[in-house]
Amino acid sequence: MRATRVTVVVLAALLSAAAVTLAGPIGFVGLCAPALVRPLARRFRGLARSRAALPAAGLTGAALVLGSDVLLRALVPADTAVAVPTGVVTSLVGAVFLVVTALRLRDTSGAGAPERLRVPGRAVFLVTVAALVAVLAGLVVAAVLLGDTRLLLGDVVNWAQGRAGRTVSFVLDTRVPRVLAALCAGAALALSGTLVQAVTRNPLAEPGVLGVSGGAALGAVILVTTTPVAASWGVAGAAFAGAAVTAVLVFGLAARGGFRQHRLVLVGIGVAAASTALISLLIVLTDPFNATKALTWLSGSTYGRTLPDVLPVALVLAVGVAVAVARRTELDLVSLDEDTPRLLGLRLGAGRLGFLVVAVLLSATAVACAGTIGFVGLVAPHAARALVGRRHVRVVPVALLLGAALVCAADLIGRTVIAPAQLGAGLMTAVIGTPYFLYLLVRSRR
Repeated sequence: MRATRVTVVVLAALLSAAAVTLAGPIGFVGLCAPALVRPLARRFRGLARSRAALPAAGLTGAALVLGSDVLLRALVPADTAVAVPTGVVTSLVGAVFLVVTALRLRDTSGAGAPERLRVPGRAVFLVTVAALVAVLAGLVVAAVLLGDTRLLLGDVVNWAQGRAGRTVSFVLDTRVPRVLAALCAGAALALSGTLVQAVTRNPLAEPGVLGVSGGAALGAVILVTTTPVAASWGVAGAAFAGAAVTAVLVFGLAARGGFRQHRLVLVGIGVAAASTALISLLIVLTDPFNATKALTWLSGSTYGRTLPDVLPVALVLAVGVAVAVARRTELDLVSLDEDTPRLLGLRLGAGRLGFLVVAVLLSATAVACAGTIGFVGLVAPHAARALVGRRHVRVVPVALLLGAALVCAADLIGRTVIAPAQLGAGLMTAVIGTPYFLYLLVRSRR
């Protein structure tokens, strides 16, 4: 049995590699084709056997790709259709198919069960916070001093006092806002993930996985590609609008029968895939100069950020922290189960909606400030709970410090590892977040 599985996986990988080499990345065909053939086996017994189902799935996949290409040419003018990849259409169709499949899925994962209760002592919490503050302070100092031009602490002191030279002033005037943007965006994403995981009681829930960040990115890219001189507050507004629409769609669809783990994640992945496809379509069809700006921004880069760009996320972060601290007890109760908050007289629906609105605001402004930076909202809350337990009076400050440190470190590495060229902070966080997400999926199956 194991040899058969290994052989099938190797053949699937080879087939996927050959298809991508020939036609580029075409998403969701491998998901839709077998799923469309499988219900036919109930009517046609011959399709229940692999010898008949495999060729049928292959023909269905070919029909999907050809049909998507024909649909694209029918809806888009001929001169434009040549530039639009067929994979964009298959991704949109596959995203809808995935969402419909998720809504029909019987989810028995039991996501509503609370995690094992851990109550570390106060000394553990204080030591953890002190260690994280020290690490974050070191990262901030390193981020300010290191880069394509290396500085000394004395240069920073002179700059703060207005006595620095022209070169040092130019470097710090551009570098300090980038550091602040990374810190605020990381903390905002971490707090957003903490609120979403508490409300849904889902360890896999976070703004990126649930498509909220993708919706914010789509809204911002629409404005960036259509209005080249858009101000930072305009981008923040467009990102919030996109995140709000996506959040209403995802949580509205997943709310039927409760926020079950698999259903919520699958709906979020489907909506995120649709957002990515639409972003790709906009980039292909827009002016090359605007497309370059959008691609740089989508990589999670803090390049070119100024203090006005940081202000929206800083204000929303302050409001989010105040709400989380003031409603910390309600967060603890909401994250337990369905019945306990109601027994204590809490309006569960209104409380959930309020926390989700704050989470969407945090995610949208973070995306507007630093682009799409994934997995921070997943990693930081989990690590915080592992360090200090599940009480949100302790989880919130630790998650904020972890999120800020993670994005600051990612931005620092991206600016220095191949200097003077740069890598986006979102690329660096994905290197850490992807294996962690897979680990959580494996653990949830067990």
